Amino acid sequence: MKKIVIVGGGIGGLTLAIALKKAGFTCEVYERSPEFREVGAAVSLWPNALRVFRELGILEAVLEKCGEIKEAYIKTAAGKVLTRSRPAYDLPAVCIHRADLLSVLLQQVPADWLHPGHELHEFAWNENGTVTATFSNGKEVLGDLLVGADGINSRVRQKIIGDGKPIYRGYTIWRGIAEVPLDQGYASETLGRGNRVGIVPIREGQFGWWATANEPFGQVDEPEGTLVKLKRIFGQWHDPIPRLFDHSPHIIKTNLGDRIPVRGWSKGNVVLIGDAAHPTTPNLGQGACMAIEGVLLLSHCLVEYGISEKALKVYEEKHYPRAQEIVKNSLLLGQIGQWQHPVLAGIRNLFFTIQPEAASLKVLDRYFGYDVTKVPV
Repeated sequence: MKKIVIVGGGIGGLTLAIALKKAGFTCEVYERSPEFREVGAAVSLWPNALRVFRELGILEAVLEKCGEIKEAYIKTAAGKVLTRSRPAYDLPAVCIHRADLLSVLLQQVPADWLHPGHELHEFAWNENGTVTATFSNGKEVLGDLLVGADGINSRVRQKIIGDGKPIYRGYTIWRGIAEVPLDQGYASETLGRGNRVGIVPIREGQFGWWATANEPFGQVDEPEGTLVKLKRIFGQWHDPIPRLFDHSPHIIKTNLGDRIPVRGWSKGNVVLIGDAAHPTTPNLGQGACMAIEGVLLLSHCLVEYGISEKALKVYEEKHYPRAQEIVKNSLLLGQIGQWQHPVLAGIRNLFFTIQPEAASLKVLDRYFGYDVTKVPV
């Protein structure tokens, strides 16, 4: 039986393994970390991703671990409500702790398919049509298809596309999980000048949050420290924002970047998925969702055309236009959200105030109403 080698055991790689198992393929998942784990932060799962989980038969298991967004606000730093919206789709809009999602996915993958502690060193195409992956621990693995699910700094991508490092977009993000007394369905994004804060429900009494600030690449929080810095920037913002930081056991800081969308996600029998193919800023909450969509498309193409270059080309043909649009629009939305000039920030806030809720939902429906399960291949 032909074997598929997946490099990367995050959300995309594990979801692909589940889809391939359902389709009757055999695969192996190789993860560089000593164990399969995710950072302590929240991830949004909009209806477009949940439709995939429904097809894979794991929707209920995922929803049991999620918090549902019932009412979402855009606010000013002083707490003035600019917009209020209520998601209304066939499936809920939810958020989940990344570790909880990974746990659900891992339960669906056969244990003997999982190989932590394997960092990809190199891969090579063989004359007989197979591909050999070599890992830093010396192990070599032969496969009929190699899938790069190894994230924004993908080693697989560098050999296929070779477009260097991701592009830093001028702002940093801090993320954490906090217990704060809010209505369980509450979600918000608060806009400042050169900074923002988002809050989403993930578990009973727990909320995921993120905060951004314009600053140079690689700037550290020392000597003042992360907690002091966050309170200096956001300490006078509306409740419960200042309290989020005190109630977060761990805070993660990341320089936000993406890549210019390009075609060429595959070469021979090697293909990219998720952030390895189309890394995006998180402003539309579609990073994980796009990976999940792409996984289903790829599995459908492999079922239809077998392990072949045609399957990989059709996957890209179907997925690239949407991925490109989301990457570009997420970048634009982030740039607007990070406007620092008071006049520009004022215009932005006014726009949100006068835009009808129906108009906002219509725009979002382009992303969240999409049903990849119905895309013909």
